[in-house]
Amino acid sequence: MKTGKIHNKYDYWLAGITILPGRKKICLKRMFEETKMLYHAKSKTLEHISFMTDREREGFLAAQNKSEQELEREWEYCIKNQICLTLWQEQTFPKKLKNIYNPPYGLFYQGRLPDHRQPTIGVVGARNCSAYGKTVAKKIGEELAKSGIEVISGMAAGIDGAAQKGALDANGYTCGVLGCGTNICYPAANRELYQRLIEKGSVLSEYPPHTRPLAMYFPQRNRIISGLSDVVIVVEARERSGSLITADFALEQGREVYAIPGRICDVCSQGTNRLISQGAGIFLNMEDFLKEMHIFMKTEDNSAGKEKIVLENLERLVYSCLDLTPRNLETLMIETGLRLGALIENLEALQQMGIVSEIYKNYYIRSDTLEL
Repeated sequence: MKTGKIHNKYDYWLAGITILPGRKKICLKRMFEETKMLYHAKSKTLEHISFMTDREREGFLAAQNKSEQELEREWEYCIKNQICLTLWQEQTFPKKLKNIYNPPYGLFYQGRLPDHRQPTIGVVGARNCSAYGKTVAKKIGEELAKSGIEVISGMAAGIDGAAQKGALDANGYTCGVLGCGTNICYPAANRELYQRLIEKGSVLSEYPPHTRPLAMYFPQRNRIISGLSDVVIVVEARERSGSLITADFALEQGREVYAIPGRICDVCSQGTNRLISQGAGIFLNMEDFLKEMHIFMKTEDNSAGKEKIVLENLERLVYSCLDLTPRNLETLMIETGLRLGALIENLEALQQMGIVSEIYKNYYIRSDTLEL
């Protein structure tokens, strides 16, 4: 996958301001044509930006105190160490993250970003897991990789790391979403996994290099794990845990959540059993799971002589509202419930796949028959 455009120190600076949520950075970038203008914005100008809280405004002004020379050194560090940056408005930014609530403004990453054309499954669970849970997680990672599915997780000790090791052992792709800078291996015990991810998959973070793994960063990174995933599988989880936060984010983002049932007397099964009681899918085996989710693998179709196409959730929604009768943007907005920007973005993606055509200005039809 392409690494995208060459950025500058001001792009790096805005992406790395941790006190501002991603959605507010996106709004600021829309208001100011160049990131450099934001860096030099006066405090009086910022006072008129109503969506910034006093605390955020103070933090933003403090970030402006960083000298241009210091910014230059930090950005040169990224280039020297092959730490890439992709921004929300760019084509290289993961499409599955663009339409979640509060998407990250930018992602720092090493390795290859997840391929939006491939199905992705998030596998998460307890750090202090059982031997059984670790074995199951590793097996799930292996089987998903063998099926051509990309595995998303948090590179944490326990379930996360086991699932990602399984995917790598099966020569598959897996992405580790970190709650610190990508140049920091956390936990340190996962150094070997960290190196393998950079070489064969990726590590990514919305936090800039050298950001320490503070507890407050991990709940927010969980929304990225679920956002990158089509489905989230929780292997083991305590009654209150980060894995359940990931599951909550997944549900808010319209993703499916599955849980592996466990013995009622096991502490690490309390969270997963609770999810099942609340309506989560029950993961019993890989074959049934894949059938239930109707995930289309990117494999050779000998009868048709072409590859099957994998659609994301919103792309599938837009495609389902089209047929051979031309539909205009207004009609599609009503039927899909999408805002204009999101609708156009998904229509463009479907056109690039060759399965939707714009026959005249703002009128679209299906140009290929795809089984949904």
